[in-house]
Amino acid sequence: MEYAKRMTRIKESTTFKYSALARKPGVIDLTIGRTNYDTPKAIKDATKKALDEGKVHYTPTKGIPELRERIAEKLIAVNGIEGIDKEKVLVSAGAKQLIFEAVLATVNEGDTVAIPDPSWVSYESIVEFAGGMVDWLPTYPEEGFIPGERFFSALENSMPKLIFLNSPNNPTGAVYPKKVIKRIADIAARKNAWLVSDEIYEELIYEGEHFSAGSIYDKCIVVNGYSKNLSMTGWRLGYAACRDKEIIDKMNMIQEQSVSCATSFAQYGAVAAYGKDAGKETATMREDLRKRRDYLIGRLEDLDVVCVKPSGAFYAFPSFKEDDDIKLADKLIENGVATVPGSPFGSKGKGCLRLSYGASKIEELEEAVKRIERTIQ
Repeated sequence: MEYAKRMTRIKESTTFKYSALARKPGVIDLTIGRTNYDTPKAIKDATKKALDEGKVHYTPTKGIPELRERIAEKLIAVNGIEGIDKEKVLVSAGAKQLIFEAVLATVNEGDTVAIPDPSWVSYESIVEFAGGMVDWLPTYPEEGFIPGERFFSALENSMPKLIFLNSPNNPTGAVYPKKVIKRIADIAARKNAWLVSDEIYEELIYEGEHFSAGSIYDKCIVVNGYSKNLSMTGWRLGYAACRDKEIIDKMNMIQEQSVSCATSFAQYGAVAAYGKDAGKETATMREDLRKRRDYLIGRLEDLDVVCVKPSGAFYAFPSFKEDDDIKLADKLIENGVATVPGSPFGSKGKGCLRLSYGASKIEELEEAVKRIERTIQ
């Protein structure tokens, strides 16, 4: 059967592929991009209340005003993004949907999009699905996967319509310093490029501070949500904001013709995400994740495995000096531990594995490292 040609430009999600393989009995799952925490009770209670009150119908396509107002207030107070109001905020069915909409709204067939290497696997697929071409911007473990001169040289030599920025980074956990983000924004301004700043791990930082490019660049589309910091991956709820209202309106046009709106009662529940109770649970989770990170990095060091200590998110990205990280990931599954191979995240991920400690207790991490050790020896 003949399908649309665009289907040849899209790849299977590597993360979902290996997460499915991890469901085999007895396998310790280090693939999943989530925590093993529950959604905060205050959010669930607000959602139940919305259901009981019959808030089960379509909402405005941009999202309910109450939630968009809270988001705008947060972006101004916490991220320093002046000039944002609820009309410059778009709520959708997860951050991924918003990234898809941002790319479709800005990238024409043949346009170039600059992406840090390594980066989340879906950026490349979304760009190619839209007909764009990727310029990779290399980062290196010896520089902590922070953009350095080779990164900026590649960016200066590129002519991007759009640039991706992800800090804290998936898969490396790198947190970009303010001066680095400013330099990226300065180049974007000179090239008149859009900037998509994926800030989904903003509240999961152990060292360093989060800085939003949206606070200094008008053509920055900030993307964020509730999946990681509040353990709401299954709720499929995220938001985008930009000082340029026109791009939000264009993205909303795509939303009108695709998902229509985010789930109504989930939006009412998310209003409670801006209360003190939810914030306390995020802080508790962050400290627990810090302990898991420190344990996992220490054990990898015991194995003489090179791994940059991640400053944020909940991933380790060690190098096993393997030419074929996919074969290594497959072998590890046979030996009872599931990881995600590094090369699908970009060429600089070759020989690496992404290990998620978000959903595994220290006891599980201990056993996982033992199985890794047996495999690589």
